Amino acid sequence: MFKNYTILLVEDNIDMQKYMKQLLEDECKEFFLADDGEEGLSVYKEKKPDLIITDLNMPKMDGIQMSKKIKEDNFLQPIILLTAYGDIRELQEAINIGLNAFLSKPIEDIEILFNTITKVFYHFDQHKEKGVDKNSKVNEELNNSIKKLLDNIDSIVDEDSKKSEDLKLESFISDILHDDVDYFDYESLKNDIPKVS
Repeated sequence: MFKNYTILLVEDNIDMQKYMKQLLEDECKEFFLADDGEEGLSVYKEKKPDLIITDLNMPKMDGIQMSKKIKEDNFLQPIILLTAYGDIRELQEAINIGLNAFLSKPIEDIEILFNTITKVFYHFDQHKEKGVDKNSKVNEELNNSIKKLLDNIDSIVDEDSKKSEDLKLESFISDILHDDVDYFDYESLKNDIPKVS
């Protein structure tokens, strides 16, 4: 299915490693595995995989820290974040640094996993053809909108209003995680960010 692409999985849970390896190893050109973000960064530098799939919470270096370093090196590097539903604040940071897609754990629907990977590769190939200018501009717009929303939430004194804003943000993140293929990209998302004054 992904025979022309290499995939790096960064995951500290052994059962999840085995499960994902079983699903993906025969579907891609080459499959790499790392136990934490520190090792994941090292494998990335050595192997330059076409796609990185990373867990969020890991020892030594978490998925966000690793992804940030990788995106600083190559903003177009496709990264999919595996995350639990409750990791709302971490997802805000993931969006800010430009992660390409989110998959909620546990991954029970294999079709969602494969569809997400396929879409990430499709968008990556499209961006390679068009260059980085458009993607960078959309990323900047998204970053500014999210920062504005977070500033607005932090500045609210009334607790009930703050809860309302948090719920709005949580709903927004939830929509990202639970759309038809659990896929996130800047082009489709930038107009859906909750509006703040």
